[in-house]
Amino acid sequence: MVSATYQNLTLALLVLCIVTSPIESRYREKDVKKGKSSPPILPQMIVPSPLMNLCSGDREMKLVCHCSPDDPHVKAQKANCWIFSKDLPRKDANWLAFQTQSTLEQLKITVQKIGNLAYIPSDVLHTLKYLKQLTIEYGVIPDLLNYAFGNLTELRNVTLHKNQIRIVHPFAFANHPFLEEINLERNEILELDKEALVHLPALRKLNLDFNNLSMLHEDVFMYLTSLDELKLESNQISVLTREIFKGLGNLRILKLTANSLSFIGDTIFAELWSLQELDLDHNQIEKLSARAFDGLNNLRKLNLENNRLKRLERGIFTGVPAVLNLNLNSNQLETITYNNFLPLMDNLVNSTAILHLK
Repeated sequence: MVSATYQNLTLALLVLCIVTSPIESRYREKDVKKGKSSPPILPQMIVPSPLMNLCSGDREMKLVCHCSPDDPHVKAQKANCWIFSKDLPRKDANWLAFQTQSTLEQLKITVQKIGNLAYIPSDVLHTLKYLKQLTIEYGVIPDLLNYAFGNLTELRNVTLHKNQIRIVHPFAFANHPFLEEINLERNEILELDKEALVHLPALRKLNLDFNNLSMLHEDVFMYLTSLDELKLESNQISVLTREIFKGLGNLRILKLTANSLSFIGDTIFAELWSLQELDLDHNQIEKLSARAFDGLNNLRKLNLENNRLKRLERGIFTGVPAVLNLNLNSNQLETITYNNFLPLMDNLVNSTAILHLK
């Protein structure tokens, strides 16, 4: 009797399991169809790694910098950086390291022989609000594009020598109220756009020596009303016009040594009433117009050495009554008369006066 009861109970449990399993399976299928599922596995949160410190000197970086002060607990004011990589695009993560030193006042970037830089890193410079002095050298930067320096308002000095620059575009230098000096020497500049240099009220020195300039646009310097020194030595400039020098009423030094000038016409320099030094040596000047130097009442030094002058017009020096240093060496002068030097006679007897006539 008991045995029969246990058998019946076991059979009932077996039937219940068989019936229940399909029901649970059907409920799971319904849940899937309704979009119900097991709790989702959340993606692992990615925590960004901290920025590389610009001043760490990490040899794994594409540019290595030495900073001053050299203290990891103090923001640097000066950084000298060297680029060792040929692959350093504008958006390279290495540039982000500059965000760790946002108070830099002086920055020098030197491209090593094994490295390359083909652009001005404008995105980086834009973040350096306190930058006053910038030097980039030995890059291969064919163009200076508009607003290349991000309207940095604290800039005082920009040096970009030996970067193979060919074209300086409109507004390449613009809106830098305290910028005092631009050095672009030893590049390959063919053209300086007439609006390349605008809104630079404090600019005093502009160096374009050793480039490939063959002509200058009229009014190209008209916004540089505070310019004191303009260097154009060793270019290929063959023609000068009065309009080129408009706006340069405060210029004191003009260097045009080693260009391709053959003739200086009337009143070319008449806009330069503050000029004290004019270098025209090592050109191919064959003729000076009688009024070539009119308006240069404050000129102290005139260098015409190593040209092709055969004669001097009567009264040629009437426009430069203050000259104390006159160099006519290495020309082809056939005759020189007393009348040529009469306007300068009072100056030339001064003990500090110098006349070169070899």
